[in-house]
Amino acid sequence: MSLGTFHEISGAKPGETVRRWLPVNEDYFGFPQKVPYIHIRGVEKGTKGVIFAAVHGDELNGTRMIFELAEILDPQKLRGELLLLPITNVPAFFFQSRYLPDRRDLNRLFPGDDEGSEGSRLASRLWHSFLEGADFGLDLHSASYNRWNFPHIRGNMRSERVRFIARAFSAPIIIHSQGVAGSLRREATKRNIPVILFEAGQANRFEGDVGQIGLMGILRVLKRLEMIDNGTIPDEPDRVTYFKRSSWLRAQKGGLFLPQAQPGDRVKAGEILGEIRSVLGEKLCDIVVEREGRILGFNLHPQVIPGRALYHLCYDEAEL
Repeated sequence: MSLGTFHEISGAKPGETVRRWLPVNEDYFGFPQKVPYIHIRGVEKGTKGVIFAAVHGDELNGTRMIFELAEILDPQKLRGELLLLPITNVPAFFFQSRYLPDRRDLNRLFPGDDEGSEGSRLASRLWHSFLEGADFGLDLHSASYNRWNFPHIRGNMRSERVRFIARAFSAPIIIHSQGVAGSLRREATKRNIPVILFEAGQANRFEGDVGQIGLMGILRVLKRLEMIDNGTIPDEPDRVTYFKRSSWLRAQKGGLFLPQAQPGDRVKAGEILGEIRSVLGEKLCDIVVEREGRILGFNLHPQVIPGRALYHLCYDEAEL
């Protein structure tokens, strides 16, 4: 991987870890809005990576992963550099929300516009300050409100560099997904900066189990890129697979959703994953899967109406 330079930040010296703030905008009082970041710079030159958490302001599992990663890494032994953003979307985090105060999704606005909306300006500042000059990126997410995601990777598996990072991370499930226009992973990969997204758990929580899966995946990536030496970190498995597509199984009736299957389960065509009952307890319908696959995530809220997403499933498994 070619080496670049990080821009516009006050960084660490070789063999140093620093915790700093980057001004990105102003608040309602005219005071600076600042994004926190951790810069870990090894003594030796090498690969440069950036890890984002809380691009959606209420998705906090990645924040905890970054805290733990920063405690583990010794800049005296690191080769290359890492920029860690524990809270990327500070305005949304302040309001405990997925979205920016103007209700826009930051992860639809990259690479941003210095003269655009408040979200576009934030996206541009993040892009030019942290992502430009990086050799790879990891984007840590959780499920949206009232959903829970089994730990999995999403990325454009048509890119060999993305496949390299995804294979090293070796999440329990890997999905081919280019991402929507304006998403961090799609726009970065288009510009030859391989970025994968890690999804795990639910919003507004620190979940230790899924956090450990993510942390180990990050360390495997760093080991594979020869940024760290650690014999206690297991290598990626010999056989790594991914799923080519995914879709939501939706409610056909209004009522109360009673799930029977769990995220991570393998399912077969015709299998019953749950049911919907009326408020009087009568069974209205079964939730039946139409094809073989695996469950990525599900809806945590019992009250549903027709069209409500219930189970997120992935299909068409192939060798990565």
